[in-house]
Amino acid sequence: MKRFILSIFFLLFLSCQQKSAIDSLPYSEEEKVERFSLFRSDKSGEWRILGKTAAISPDRKKTSITDPKLTINTEKRKVLTLQTAKDGVAEFTIDEKTNRINSLTATKKVIIIQRDEKGQIVFKSTSERAVYDGKERVVILTGNPIVEQGKNKFRGEIIRYFVDDGKIVITGKVKGTVFPEEGEE
Repeated sequence: MKRFILSIFFLLFLSCQQKSAIDSLPYSEEEKVERFSLFRSDKSGEWRILGKTAAISPDRKKTSITDPKLTINTEKRKVLTLQTAKDGVAEFTIDEKTNRINSLTATKKVIIIQRDEKGQIVFKSTSERAVYDGKERVVILTGNPIVEQGKNKFRGEIIRYFVDDGKIVITGKVKGTVFPEEGEE
């Protein structure tokens, strides 16, 4: 009887060892996360990504989020917020060296708002797709993009917004309405 119990124990021990070895293999399948939140901070500012759900690739290099919201606080105390419709999606990658967003692509009724240090809106856009390039720190808007700066409103096929200096470059079928700034004539 002792031998029987010992052999069952030994078999259970081996099967547990085998299972834990398989479970410990890194990144074997896509990981799903509910109420996703990721925060990073360094000398150039901080950023936060929130989402309803996230699917993280097995190699941990790409993450896809539903109902995403991205907030970037720059060293110049500007705050950039990107959000999609509830059924919108964003995919992003993080630069392994700098630990910052390398790229982010958001789709479905993307709204971007940038506020200055006083909380005033300095830039607002809507589009069907926005691609953020973290190295160049530029947002490329496509899919009927519209940009507003104060009372001024612009449309084009492609709109590039350079986050750090507030520069806008519009290409393809450009339309716009420009109002003189107060005090100008």
